[in-house]
Amino acid sequence: MSALPPIPPDIGRIAGPLLIGYLLNWGLEGVLSMQVYMYYLAFPQDPLSNKLLAYGIFIFETVQTILLTQTAFRSFAAGFGNLGALDRIGLIWFYRSYHEWNCCFCRSIFYAYRIRILSQTKTASIIIIVLAFVQLGGAIATGVESKKAVFTSKFLRRTSLITTGIWNGGSALCDIIIAGCMTYYVCPSPAGSKNTTNLFKLWRRGTGMKHTQRLIRRLIRLIVETGSLTAAIALLNFILALLPGQPTYYQTTAGVLGKMYSNAMMVVFNSRLKLSYETSTVHEMSLSYRRNPLASDEEYQMERSAVQESTLVPTIQSNS
Repeated sequence: MSALPPIPPDIGRIAGPLLIGYLLNWGLEGVLSMQVYMYYLAFPQDPLSNKLLAYGIFIFETVQTILLTQTAFRSFAAGFGNLGALDRIGLIWFYRSYHEWNCCFCRSIFYAYRIRILSQTKTASIIIIVLAFVQLGGAIATGVESKKAVFTSKFLRRTSLITTGIWNGGSALCDIIIAGCMTYYVCPSPAGSKNTTNLFKLWRRGTGMKHTQRLIRRLIRLIVETGSLTAAIALLNFILALLPGQPTYYQTTAGVLGKMYSNAMMVVFNSRLKLSYETSTVHEMSLSYRRNPLASDEEYQMERSAVQESTLVPTIQSNS
């Protein structure tokens, strides 16, 4: 058996980003599981298409986490101390491109359909769909380049940087357009505006003004925040890949990007959810009875005492 190569002094710089990516991915899988469970409890009457999208993405994410765990076990357990095992790409090339199809592409198509409904025009949705296919092509090409490279140390070449730029740049641009379009079509129309497609006017027919404005502000905030976050992570992933010396820092952002897209979509789904607490209290009381004084002076008293207790019962309500 040949001796293993010596461990370099900068092993933390090599293995650290990969390990952090694994840990963050597992943590985000737990967050996604909780979000899907809350969605299941709160919205049993949602359209079948929404349920298929939410549950389908959760299944795909779980499969991706299983594949990632297998890679992590090979790198840090079975191949412990072996830099070759740590450097080998393994199945990462597969679940990256497969994962991009599952999360980023499906989420973009989902928003393109919603924007088509709100705007009653096809222009914005067509642009989003085109960008979704661009980022999908970039992700698949990046996966192919990863498989060709075999080792992470040989991955950052000119062609792989181009495909990564197309993937991350398309994702970031698509997120920015989605956030801008959703904000524009959901925002209240200015006074005197003739924008009859504005969602504010549709909601105003059946809800109170203050409640509607609160929902609109919350929805806009969620769309802008989640879109900005995913766009920033996509750009950061590409920037880290361009750093001199070819460090593996990009492995952390690449490992969590898909999970961030899935969680962002479930946050928007669950934004209709409302948590409330019902309080029930039993007070201590004393009941006293006296017979007719004309009949007798004897007093009969009965006391009924109960320990005061207060319970909080969480209930899930949906603002459908």
